[in-house]
Amino acid sequence: VCKYYLCEFCPAELFTNTRSDLGPCEKIHDENLRKQYEKSSRFMKVGYEREFLRYLQSLLAEVERRIRRGHARLALSQSQQAAGIEELGSEGKVEEAQGMMKLVEQLKEERELLKSSTSTIESFAAQEKQMEVCEVCGAFLIVGDAQSRVDDHLMGKQHMGYAKIKSTVEELKGEKQLDVEKRSSDDRRSGKSSSRDGQSESRKSDSKELPTLTSVNGSSEDIKSEGDTQSN
Repeated sequence: VCKYYLCEFCPAELFTNTRSDLGPCEKIHDENLRKQYEKSSRFMKVGYEREFLRYLQSLLAEVERRIRRGHARLALSQSQQAAGIEELGSEGKVEEAQGMMKLVEQLKEERELLKSSTSTIESFAAQEKQMEVCEVCGAFLIVGDAQSRVDDHLMGKQHMGYAKIKSTVEELKGEKQLDVEKRSSDDRRSGKSSSRDGQSESRKSDSKELPTLTSVNGSSEDIKSEGDTQSN
C-alpha cells in the first residue's frame, strides 16, 4: 500500500508524461483503504505524515534549485545562451532548450528592429530579458505572452502538481505545529496534575505521621511520670 496515497496523494501521479515525471508508483492506491486508515486508531500516529512531508519538501527543494538555475540562465549573454541550448539539448532537456531558443530568436528580432530605429542603448537593455522563470514550477515563460498560452501553462500538469505540493507542505507544517502546541499544552497540564497529586500525597503522609509523633510524646511523658513517682 502506498503510504503517500494514504496521507493524501501520491506525487508520482502528478507529473505523468512531464519532464518532472517521477516514474510509476508500484504500490496500491485504493480510496477505500485511505478512508479506513483515516478512521483507524493509527491515523496520524504511525509516522506516515512525517515521511510524506519530508518527501514533498525534497521535491520542492529540487524545483527551487531549478528555478535558481533558470534565473541564472536568463542572466547570460546571447552567446552563452546559445551554448546553453546545445548543452540542454545534449542532456535531453528538450523543454528547457526550447525555452532558451525562444529567447534567442526573440532577441534576434529585437536587435534587427533596433538597428532600424533610434532607440537608445538603455531601451535595448531594458528589453533584453523578455523571458521569465515560473516561480512555481521553474518553466521558462515569455513575458507578455498570449493569455491562452499563460492559461495553458497554469493549468498544465507540472505547474498544478508543484502548486499542490507547495500548498500541502504548508498545510502539513501547520498541522504539525498545532500538534506540537497541543502536546506541549498536554504536558503542562500533566505536570500541574502530577504536582498537585504529589502535594496531596505529601499532606496525607504528614497526617499519617502525626499520630506516631503524638504517641511518642505520650510515651515520653508516661516515662517521666514514672520517674517522678519513684523519686517521690
